[in-house]
Amino acid sequence: MSEDLIEAYALPDPDDHPGVIAAELLKLPEHQHLRDGDACIEFLFRRYPKVRHGREVLGTACMPVVQGELSDCFEWMLIKLLGTLPDFLIILDQAFWREATPHVREIMVYHELKHCAQKVDQYGSARFHRDGSPMWGIRGHDVEEFSDTVRRYGAWTHDIAIFVAAVNGHGR
Repeated sequence: MSEDLIEAYALPDPDDHPGVIAAELLKLPEHQHLRDGDACIEFLFRRYPKVRHGREVLGTACMPVVQGELSDCFEWMLIKLLGTLPDFLIILDQAFWREATPHVREIMVYHELKHCAQKVDQYGSARFHRDGSPMWGIRGHDVEEFSDTVRRYGAWTHDIAIFVAAVNGHGR
């Protein structure tokens, strides 16, 4: 295995762990489903920049699953690395995290937690497995998630400020 790949990710430092911020944010009403379902959320840092569609990706929330023949191996590696097989894995850009203020770190963790969701049926009711545990899923970027973040934290980036100005100037 390439040393570059091995060195591409890092576990958070216990003294500077995003999970501390997440624990506080999970007390908010908008994350009730994660508390009620006892969602296991773990964090990793990405040590290299990631660019998608010409924009730097600072964070990603995902469900750590692999299908097929490698699923057992993947689960074993995650348990070996994290000590558990989480329901959600949030991967943050390590350089961004180091440079970010505590306020911006909170916004980033809040945003990524908004992607962690319980699946719903066609009527909007929460879905559960036969054993009663929640069916988890990833919520994409949508207006509701965006609105919740802006409502809580305001126009905290230049891009958001431009968007808010455009919305406020509409119809004038």
